[in-house]
Amino acid sequence: MVLLTARHSKTLTARFHQSVLALLYRLKVPLGLIEAEASAMQDIRIGRTASRRVVGCMVEAAKVLEFKLRSDDFQTFVDVEDEFCEYPYATVGYRYPRELAFDLFSLSSSSGERNLRIN
Repeated sequence: MVLLTARHSKTLTARFHQSVLALLYRLKVPLGLIEAEASAMQDIRIGRTASRRVVGCMVEAAKVLEFKLRSDDFQTFVDVEDEFCEYPYATVGYRYPRELAFDLFSLSSSSGERNLRIN
């Protein structure tokens, strides 16, 4: 999950692009795969999803986010994004987003890295 302000809507897709790449870097996805993803993300379109799983994850994340933002644990959006990499979503079988990212990029998550907190 990446978080962005809705202000400055003209730059939303560029900021989304940069935030996704930064998150992949923090997840320690190999640079070559990040570069390939950057290339694949050249045409970003914002719109509705037909996926109930995506909607379910977004609703679940919004509820948890509202609760977590009341704490003093987070100073930046990056802090929140990193925390949510370690949050198991019910709609995807209680898997961690970090695990899903490793699967999507065909990386081995058996190295134990999936259990490390992102710092």
